[in-house]
Amino acid sequence: MADSVSGVNSSGLLAAVLQQAANKQELAVAVVKKGQEVQAAQGEAALKLIDSAATVPGRIDTYA
Repeated sequence: MADSVSGVNSSGLLAAVLQQAANKQELAVAVVKKGQEVQAAQGEAALKLIDSAATVPGRIDTYA
């Protein structure tokens, strides 16, 4: 296996592998952040829906 990469600059290969790993990690973080943003937006929308369903402003009719 080592013979097959003997002609390749090993430090350049290592740098490329590390860069790819960093890119994957950055992508994973971005996906998690986007998920948190969506979750926050859905929570705000749910609160607005609950508030709009209240018959008396600030109160929810629990018997309806």
